[in-house]
Amino acid sequence: MIYLAISTPLGLFGAAWPQQREQFGQSSGALGLLILAYGIGRLSTAATALPILRRVHIRVANTALCLMFVIADLVAGFGRNFVMLIVCFAVIGLLTGALDSLGARFQTLVRDVGSAGLMFGCYGLGAALGPAVSAIFSWTAGFVLAALLALLAALLAVRPQVEWPAGLMEPRHKRKVPATETRTVPLVLSLLAVAGFCALEATSANWSATYLEGARGGSAVAASLGVSGFWAGITFGRLFLGRVPWPPSQILTVGGLSVLVTLVLIALAPTRLAMFSFVFLGLALAGIFPTLLSTTADRVGHAAAGKVSGWQLLTANLAATCVSALMGVLVVRFGPQVIIFVLIGVALCALPVLILCTRIHSPDEPPNTAQRVVRPEHAP
Repeated sequence: MIYLAISTPLGLFGAAWPQQREQFGQSSGALGLLILAYGIGRLSTAATALPILRRVHIRVANTALCLMFVIADLVAGFGRNFVMLIVCFAVIGLLTGALDSLGARFQTLVRDVGSAGLMFGCYGLGAALGPAVSAIFSWTAGFVLAALLALLAALLAVRPQVEWPAGLMEPRHKRKVPATETRTVPLVLSLLAVAGFCALEATSANWSATYLEGARGGSAVAASLGVSGFWAGITFGRLFLGRVPWPPSQILTVGGLSVLVTLVLIALAPTRLAMFSFVFLGLALAGIFPTLLSTTADRVGHAAAGKVSGWQLLTANLAATCVSALMGVLVVRFGPQVIIFVLIGVALCALPVLILCTRIHSPDEPPNTAQRVVRPEHAP
């Protein structure tokens, strides 16, 4: 439910901005400023799970962060000042980064591709709901929905019946333990793969509506529904990721190749087919990030997994922010038709790195040939 709540604004502002920008007196390229504010905020708190858990119980942290999310969503939805909107998205980014960091810490303990797919599938569901609500009703209605979901998440998180895994409870005083060496090559490959495909996911979500409307001549409503289709593909793919009878290496390889092929298809296909192809782009991207995150220990070892997971989130948010914000500059300079070529270029660079990630294994960890490694005793 938390991932459902934090993702609704993310899908909303990218899809609804082409229709909403006139109320703020801004151009299409101004979306880059919103993305930059959101990204900087999210980047700032992307590795805060361990400091948070050393100070407060995870139940208190999740509840407080979700309640702050409610306030930020309502201010963003009802406000009509662009400067205030930028501030709201910076706050939403800060809260999202902290909640996402807590979720990533949970996944490094669980190490289960199916569980990661379910969690991030809810993220995709929320991101698909936002554009759909904005297309049918309004920008404000989308943010009201996001606020209601955040309030429901807070009410569920505060329940004492939820029993979190004991490994999530960090000691208040960090114990001095012998330093463990992190292998450089697996670390660099992991960070580059996460950066490339998270940048693809975020940039596709934020700029696909602008591409479909500005470069392909689609209507504003159809472009918004195209973004919803993209997030629906991600949602479906992640919710059913645990049922895919493939090892993680095959999920990553097939997913990466499918992303590149689909982007080329979008560039060459007629407008209607290109719009529908965003569903398949979402499906192709769906399994990559959850699988990379849940198999972190397989590449860098169990001792370094917690630390590296934080670095991966930092890198993912930094790449997503930079590429999405840079896209705003490129759109202003060259027009919306440049969007698809940037996406293809990023995919061409990220795919070889992803394939290399499937071929490395930590000497401390056996190769992960099954999807389930360790299931949590109590699902939060």
